[in-house]
Parts: sequence; structure tokens; C-alpha cells
Amino acid sequence: MELCSLQALVPLIFLLTPTWCSSQCTWNGRYHNNRCQCYEGFTGANCDTDCHCEGHGVCKADGTCECETGWKWSASQHKCVWDCQHCDSGVRCIGPGECGCAHPCKWGACRNGQCVCYEGYKGDDCSHYDTNIMLNKDVAVGINIGGISYYSAEVKWVDIAKQSKAWLTQRDGVHEWDTHEIGKVTLRKDGYPASLPDGLHLGKTVYRGFGSHEETGNYTVLYDGEGTIDFGLAHFTVHYRGKGRLVVEFSQLKNSGIEIQVMETNPHNPLHNLRLVPPGYENTHLRFPFHPLFLQFLKRFSEIRFMDYLSTNAHQPEPTTWDTMKAADYHTQAGSDGGSIEYLVQLVNTVGVNAWVNMPHAADDNYVKQFATYMKQHLRPDLKVYVEYSNEVWNFNFRQNKYTQEQGTPLWPNDESWMAGRKWFVQRATEVANIWSQVWSGHDRQRMVNVITWQTRNEHNFDTMIAILGDHKSSFDALAISGYFSADKLAPKHPDQFAKMTMAEIQHACDVDLANQTHVDQHYMDMAKSLGLKLVMYEGGPGFREGNPNHDNTEVTAKAIAFNRDPHIIKPMHDVMQAWYDVVTTNASNASPGGLFNYFATTGTPSKYGSWGMTEYTGQDLSKVPKWLAVQTFISDHWPNTLLGPKCSFTQDQATNTAFGCFPSGGHYVCAKSADNGHSWTNLPSLHQSSSDHVTLDGYDVKEKKLYVRVMDRTYVSKYHVYSENTRSWTTMKSIPYFADEFAPSVIPRMPADADHGLSSQTHC
Repeated sequence: MELCSLQALVPLIFLLTPTWCSSQCTWNGRYHNNRCQCYEGFTGANCDTDCHCEGHGVCKADGTCECETGWKWSASQHKCVWDCQHCDSGVRCIGPGECGCAHPCKWGACRNGQCVCYEGYKGDDCSHYDTNIMLNKDVAVGINIGGISYYSAEVKWVDIAKQSKAWLTQRDGVHEWDTHEIGKVTLRKDGYPASLPDGLHLGKTVYRGFGSHEETGNYTVLYDGEGTIDFGLAHFTVHYRGKGRLVVEFSQLKNSGIEIQVMETNPHNPLHNLRLVPPGYENTHLRFPFHPLFLQFLKRFSEIRFMDYLSTNAHQPEPTTWDTMKAADYHTQAGSDGGSIEYLVQLVNTVGVNAWVNMPHAADDNYVKQFATYMKQHLRPDLKVYVEYSNEVWNFNFRQNKYTQEQGTPLWPNDESWMAGRKWFVQRATEVANIWSQVWSGHDRQRMVNVITWQTRNEHNFDTMIAILGDHKSSFDALAISGYFSADKLAPKHPDQFAKMTMAEIQHACDVDLANQTHVDQHYMDMAKSLGLKLVMYEGGPGFREGNPNHDNTEVTAKAIAFNRDPHIIKPMHDVMQAWYDVVTTNASNASPGGLFNYFATTGTPSKYGSWGMTEYTGQDLSKVPKWLAVQTFISDHWPNTLLGPKCSFTQDQATNTAFGCFPSGGHYVCAKSADNGHSWTNLPSLHQSSSDHVTLDGYDVKEKKLYVRVMDRTYVSKYHVYSENTRSWTTMKSIPYFADEFAPSVIPRMPADADHGLSSQTHC
């Protein structure tokens, strides 16, 4: 065991890290204290004897390897290989001790011998679509997801390195956190260094700001190529340091996060594909890349808007060409060029929601065409895509506003710059819409929605844009507006009054202002009708915040944040959604794809700039989040047939012929056990849930003899329970450790719908 007690929040932490010289140890160890310290699996003075542990074992005296659980020594191959001796004949191995599926999973992925289907798909091979099992069936409420950054409180991927900061440089003997020498480093196309100058190291930060919400425990660090990895900013203990794989315990994570340091890289085989995986997900992170809590959050929404994910505001570079599109294997998904299209499509395919994508303001025609083509080729056939040119181009705070003026002024030199920019916006938005329509021609055109939008609260400016639009309206399918409420901007207009108001008084001010919100909805509904377009919302929700971003009124900010956290916000949130529903969603002429209420946004840290997140961090207790409760109650009230999970869920341990299931019985859900393929069931102890709660079985751990079960109320708030066969009792867990444990290699996930092989024969499924 290797112990490094590095102090958190020390800005020059890299000075405490020794200089490693792996090249002297044939890149199979680190040179320290005048000798080579070999990685596990290597021996010799220069670490040049390979025991062939493959990063999953330790050397034995005979030069072979003592392989870890899930691996075995292969005498024929002379190395550690996956141990799948227990798999059925003809089934390939897909991981350490993990059997593959007997057939491909068309709309899903394989885990422990069975397919895990994307939402809405069923059957052994996930090939059958059934709208009736969708958790968002007929719902017209969407969500904007947050941007990608190292300080984000929203954890999108289980490989948290995907949300890391750009590289900074650190040099031996230089007392600077960042020496700003990245220009001296030759970077590969995937963003990793091709080589490093002597004495220069790279570092990048992850998990900054997630603080006490972070997952502590044993992380797995994986990388391809050859090099040396170390860490800073957090206390850590290295339990295993192999070549290409480390097991590192982070037990005291703070708001400063974790710094990943690339101390060396072999220029002949550079280190790349670096991953930092929290406890539980090492074996599954490639097949199931998204954090299960992130997926669970999204499943009841009908659409995801990717504006911030794509870094639409001030998107770089200019011009934006297709070869600048970030690849899925880039060293981070964060940055001004936005996240990759591969993960974007995989996310919506997984959760079964429509996609809303924003084309960069400086994108050329080929970029737009290639983006549209990729979406058409990879988006699953039951989903739609909404297409918008940039975001809030009218907003002078955004680079895209100035860009349109720069482009428009030479074309309309006699107009004021704002008018020239507005004309150019309409022209370019139309061109983008036409490119998408050409790519999505024929039958597919029904699944593509071209959207145009402008400044909602300034009706005169909106009218001006519509006048410019003219006959170009035929290129669009929908008009989009915003739907924020803030009691007529109470906080910035009357800051002293607002700071002294009670929560009930702020709620009353929202009630008074509701008529104005309803008027806005009706005005634009009438406009959309007159244009022959559908009406949708691109962003909406509470907008209470400090009015002047250059001014700090701490009392106003504190009150705005407090109201966003207070149950008094539930009524105005519901009222605004109800007004939209009455005027827009139920309007017969505005049927799908119209009527969408698009909340902004999933997760965000409150500040003077606003409390935009529905939640404040991934894994927050949703029963204590009023905005979540308001939106989910609205969905349950207006789409009462929307499911909270599969009606019945089963899993079976084939080795012992033991099955478990959770299903309706006697007016409520029960969980039961069967030893005869479902012919008879013995109920497990009651979870004492209410009759309206939904119960979903997630998996069964054949090694630990534990059953993982979620109980969800009508607001889609989950409680996480584990049943132990050894103690015959239930325990309750927090969400993050629940899923970390549930993804263990020994856990069999629940069977897909319609693939329980007779287990439901004696139930009412």
C-alpha cells in the first residue's frame, strides 16, 4: 500500500510530488530514491520482467501472476484473462467474470448475461418498442441540462474525467499553480500530450464544487499507453498501482476536488484515454457511461435541450467546422466547443426523450449538414429532434449577438447594426433550417422540428423579427418563447422591498403577476397560429435573482435563493405551468410537437446570477426540493397514466433457480421470492409503502445475497432499499452508494419487460 497524505486546498501541491522517471524503469515503474519502484505485475531492477498481470494481479515467485477476482491465469496465453468458466457454452465473455448475452441487444446494452433495454424497448434483445411502457408517454414537459465543467454539481458520466478542466502546466521548482506553458506541449488530436518537456507536468481538476456530495471510496484510474499518473488537492491512498490501472481511495474529498496529474508520458507510446471511475463502475462504465442518478432524473421528461451541453453561448471556434466537433474520446467533454454528438445521441436514446439541439452561431454549412446526418443515422426511430440556430441571439450579453451584427452590417450597410444583425439572424436561421430539412427529407421529416425564437418579453422586438421573417416562416415548424416568472422582476425593480418580504408575500406577488404571464402565453399562441407554426417553450421556470450582475446585493441574493428552496415556490411554479397548459398545450391547433414546456435547468449551484437548477447537485434528496416536487406533481396530475417504472420487475439467479419479483398484489406492490420458476411466490417482509407508491426491483447480488429495490411516490421521489437474505430484513441506503453497490459485478439486473420467461405467470402483470 502506498500512502500520500497530501493536504487539500494547498495551491502548490505539485511541489510535494517527487519527479518520477519511468523511462529508466522501462515505463513499468517509477524511479524514486535511486531505484525503480515497479508497478504491480513487474519485477527486476529495471522493472523489465513482466508477470503479465494485465493490471489485475501481483507477481508470484515463479514469475506468473496471482490474478484478481474475475480474472484467471491462462497457461496457454501466459497472462491474466477474464474468468468466464461459468458462462454457458457459446456465450462470450464481456468483462471480468461477466458473461455476455446470447444475442445482440438492439436498443440496449448487455450486463451479466442479459440485455438492459433503453426506455420503451422490451424483449430479450430489446428490439420491440412499446410506447405504453415509456415513463414520459404523452408528456409535454422538457428540461434543459446543465453545461459540462469541472466545477459542475451535475454528474453526467460515471467516468468523471469527462467533466475535467483543461490542462494546466506545472514545473519542478516553480512556485506557481499554473505556469501557463501549454503552448510548449504538443497535443494529440484527442487532447493528450504527445510528449512532455523535461520538468514539465500537466494537471487537470475534476469534482470541484461537488464537495460533500462526492462519492468517497476506491476509485479506479485507467489509461492506455505509458506514463505516470499522480494526484493532488485531496487526501488519497493508492491501494494498487499497476500499469494502466490504479485503485485509489479518496476518503476526504472537499470542494477543491481532485487534481489528476500526468507526470510523464512515453513519446513512443503516449498516455491517453485516461478515466477516473468512482466506486462500483469500473467494469460497466464503457457500456453504461452515464451516471444512473442522472438518467433517473431525466426519464419522465419528454425532451432534453442541449444548449448548455453544446456550449452554445459564445461557442468556439469561429468559424465552426465539422472537424472541430469534439470526439467522444477527447480528454474532456468540457470546453467552449461543447460536448460530443456521440454522447448526446446515446443519452436521448437511453432515456427515450426527444433531443433539442442548438447549431453554433458560426457553424458553416457542412457542420450543419454533418450534424443533421449523424442525428438521422443514429437517433432511435421513435424520437424527434428540435433544431434551433444558436441561442438568444437578441441578448447583447452573448457573443452570438455581436457576431450576427458583424455578419449583417456589410450586407445591410444602411441599417443600424442591431437591425442588420437581426436580418442576418433570420437569413442564417432559415439556411440552417433548410439544410436540416433537406437531410431529414421524406418520412423522416415528420420527426424533425425547425424552431425559431426571439426575445419574449419585448413584444415590439419580437414583432420586428417576425416582420423580417416574412415568407421564410415556411422553413420553420415552431415558434419558441421563454416562460420565466419573477413577479414582474420584483427583485431587481424593488430590491429593498424584496429583501424584507416573507416567503408568503413573494408567493402572493407571483399570484398577482400570473395574469401577465397568461397574457404573454396567449399573445404568442395567437401569433404562432397566424404564422401557421406550433408554439413551444425553449426555457422557463423561476427567474428570481439579483438584477445587476456587476453589483452584489447579498440580502437580495439570499432571499432569492431562499425562495427557490422554500415550499412557497410550489404554487407559483404549478400556476405558471398550468397557465401554459391551458393556453398552449391543450390548444387543438397546437398538437405535438407544440405545447412543450421546457424547464431551465436540471442542476445548478445557486448564486447571485440565479437559482436556475431544479436541483442543486446530483443525488440531492428530491423529497426536499420544492421545484422538483412542483414539476413532477404537475406531470402526474396532467398525465396520470404515465408510469413511474415497469409494472412488474423480475430477476433470476440461474445457478440456484431462485427468482425475485416486485409486482402489484392486493391493491399495492409486494416483493416476493420463488424457487420454482414463478409457480409460487413467498412474500418478503413489507416495505410499508403507501398504496400509491410504485416499487421497482433493480437487481440481485448473487454473491452477497442482496436484493436492490426502489420505492417511488407520485412525485418520482425514490427511496432506496436493500433486502438481505442472510438477515431477512430491509435496510435503507442513500442514492449514490445504492447505485454504486447495485452495479457490482455480482449483481444480476432486472429482466427486460416481456422477457421474464414465465415468472409472471402467477402474477397480474
